[in-house]
Amino acid sequence: MPVNLKRQFSTHWQSSTADNNLTLHGFRRFKTTHLLNLRFLEAEIADLDHAIYQAGLSLEIPPSAVDRLGLKHSKRDENIPKVEDTITNELVLKLRDLIQKYDDALIAFNKVMSMETFSLMDDGKLASLRDDLTLHEVYETRLLRVDQEPRARQDPFQRWIHRLLRRFRYWRLSNRHQGDREGYGPNNSRHGWSYQSTSLIANIFSRLIFAVIMAVFLVVPLVLLSNEPRQGLQLVIIAVCIVVFSSLVTIMMKASNLEMMILTSAYAAILSVFVSNTAPAGN
Repeated sequence: MPVNLKRQFSTHWQSSTADNNLTLHGFRRFKTTHLLNLRFLEAEIADLDHAIYQAGLSLEIPPSAVDRLGLKHSKRDENIPKVEDTITNELVLKLRDLIQKYDDALIAFNKVMSMETFSLMDDGKLASLRDDLTLHEVYETRLLRVDQEPRARQDPFQRWIHRLLRRFRYWRLSNRHQGDREGYGPNNSRHGWSYQSTSLIANIFSRLIFAVIMAVFLVVPLVLLSNEPRQGLQLVIIAVCIVVFSSLVTIMMKASNLEMMILTSAYAAILSVFVSNTAPAGN
């Protein structure tokens, strides 16, 4: 077995037999490389697309009345090859192959980018096996959690907490090791590997914070309305609470317009119940 392959096998064996899920199911996503591949495919298809359009324009067929593609305003090349020299079997086969590769790559990249990620810095075991990266590169490298379902949507507030946790860990470890790449290395295994499941922590924190916010938005209006007999002031309190609540949810959550309407309507209905239960005395 070659030395390089033996070393790779040793590295892969350690990461494939680890006891932590981050190490077992964390894989690099190669975002820049994926994008470069898509750009190369895009450029090749663009050249074929240009040749096909020029061949079509050379036919001198009048465009449709609507002209959705804007063929009337398309720029024509000075020296256009004959159609039979451009539209060949080789071009058709090449176009089919490139289009299939391009579509597959786009769909695959979309799925990859929707998967849950974590920083290589969160996994001390994997980081110790990458002796070619600096501390900042370890912090910036993102790994995929292949054992989790893709994200249906991304909560901006949870994402902000996730990013804050990564920055805090980066600051703490960089201060501790002062330029030594987080102290990750084969000699540090005796101290135990350091792990941080930032996505799980961010999920728990975001849920707790939202639970507290919802409790505040329900308790505060209840307290204010219970001691206020004037209906005019009650309406002002309700209006302010609804506006602040809807604005806060819009900023902190990636809710659709329909979801915002449902949430705001439900919250307004709850406050209306408070008003109906705090009718002025003597009525």
